[in-house]
Amino acid sequence: MSDNVRISELLLRWQEARQQGHILSVTELCRDDPQLTEAVQRAIDSIHAMETLLGIDEHGVLQPHTADAGQNESAPFPTPQIPGYEIVQQLGYGAMGVVYRVRQLNLSRFVAMKMLNSEHCPEHHISRFRTEAESVAQLQHPHIVQIYDVGEVAGRPFYTMELMGGGTLSEKLDHARLSPCEAATLIGILAGAVHAAHLRDIVHRDLKPANVLLTADDTVKIADFGLAKRLDSDSSHTKTGVILGTPCYMAPEQAKAASEQIGPAVDIYALGAILYEMLVGEPPFKATTALESMRRLTTEDAAFPTDMRTKIPKGLQAICLKCLEKSPQRRYATAAALADDLQQFLAGRPILARPTSAFGRLVKWSRRHPELAIVSLAACVLGMALIVSMATQRWQQRRHATRIAPQAREILKRNCYECHGENSDKIERNLNVLDHGSLIANTRDIVIPGASDNSRLIQRITDGSMPPEADEVRLPRVSEKELTILRAWIQGGAPRFPEEVPGQPTPAVIPVSGVAGEVKQIFLRHCYECHSYDLAKGGIKILNHRLLLTVRKVILPGQPEDSELYQLIAPNSDDIVPMPPAPAKRLSDAEIETVRRWIAEGAVPFPKGPPPAPDDSTGISD
Repeated sequence: MSDNVRISELLLRWQEARQQGHILSVTELCRDDPQLTEAVQRAIDSIHAMETLLGIDEHGVLQPHTADAGQNESAPFPTPQIPGYEIVQQLGYGAMGVVYRVRQLNLSRFVAMKMLNSEHCPEHHISRFRTEAESVAQLQHPHIVQIYDVGEVAGRPFYTMELMGGGTLSEKLDHARLSPCEAATLIGILAGAVHAAHLRDIVHRDLKPANVLLTADDTVKIADFGLAKRLDSDSSHTKTGVILGTPCYMAPEQAKAASEQIGPAVDIYALGAILYEMLVGEPPFKATTALESMRRLTTEDAAFPTDMRTKIPKGLQAICLKCLEKSPQRRYATAAALADDLQQFLAGRPILARPTSAFGRLVKWSRRHPELAIVSLAACVLGMALIVSMATQRWQQRRHATRIAPQAREILKRNCYECHGENSDKIERNLNVLDHGSLIANTRDIVIPGASDNSRLIQRITDGSMPPEADEVRLPRVSEKELTILRAWIQGGAPRFPEEVPGQPTPAVIPVSGVAGEVKQIFLRHCYECHSYDLAKGGIKILNHRLLLTVRKVILPGQPEDSELYQLIAPNSDDIVPMPPAPAKRLSDAEIETVRRWIAEGAVPFPKGPPPAPDDSTGISD
């Protein structure tokens, strides 16, 4: 864990304890991280300084400092007597100063007066106040509040400025929402004023709606340069480690108190935060405490405005988010560039800011929701792995099906072709089993590529209707091995059969076995009477090879002594032979040995019988 992350965690712990009424000392806070004591102390001192400037209470909550004419008695500062001015009304006050509405007697005009209370302010705050007066006095711009006079009375410095009768932008936004075009126009105006300040090497550092004042005719002007930094001066009154600004509008480099990085880009960020508030209804990273706002500011990306307000133009969103980039180098190079891009947007022309790509949105969403992102990433990885696995499996199935297609053709030719294709003048059910188009025709579902169990060819083989059971003596059942090949061929997409090479027939899947033929004749002589397809005593169909080996498993290939069928026909230790039952003639020793040898050699399927009669059928139907 990096030091910055650990310091953030310690500050959050300190803030939580403070909200509960407990003040943790830095020593207690850094008991397990003594090397961070100095850095944490600097950060806490900076937070206290910022809270003093902003009027934030001990719980980290911002307190209001505005008052009307009837609330002067609540102000913490005595009303002064100022030569040449008559105080008419207190407009507002903060922790160290107050703003009055006064009448300038020699010109008989109303102006605003900002005055500090020296008794409550440390020297560097008084120096900063004077810097503000000096800074604004140098700026002559129609959208920057003008300074009229600078002075001091009873040790309290003050300056007067033009009186704005329309309130603040913050107050306006509390009562009305601006349209996207109105917001773009307003930020463009403010950007022009900010650029004018930057040309004089002055950075505001505390731009926010409360510091944007309005005239009676809604003209906007930037005020309160109290935190302004002179870029051409070494005495900026800011030390590294001191946080200056308002949390919801300050740039990340301000929250990190990196004074060497603070430049014009912080004002561009603040303009983006104000635009964000006008579009969405609240500033980015708003939280219940200043510390939480700064934590979110430095560790999270702002949510996309269109995620909260769908009618926001994508171009304006791109401009806003470019201002809010974490890195100053990724923001607009100047406030003038921001103003130009806003003009381009309002004119409907191409803008400099590029909308965030789908990948960029995903990255930023992941930063805002790291836990959910990890879960989602894991789900995506598993999903992709599943898709790849399924695709690989399908590819392997297809490859295997192509390899065994010749065997599938040999099986169909040997078992079905004589009725379904051999005689072109007499094809059963108008089906040629070696014609790929006829097999996969979707109107008949004989073969459904990729779905072997739904293919009628497989269904007819497994239910015994193909070849017809009535013709089982002549046409043996399709064996389990043959059925497995047909299933795999269909499941892999039922690829076309390759052309047969003349003189090079495909080897038979089931080898010709003289022993299998002998066993078939033995079963016909001794067992068929009771175990034909239509009688099947005990559920045994003696010529159904697949039933004997796979379904009922009365024959275990290679294991004659363990096979139930062999045990029934071979004499036991008491010379008792259960089958065939008396008075039927029992099998001879030679016949029993033939059956034993057949099982020991793998129980090869029975061979085909005599040629079929003209009216025989294999049983495929529509």
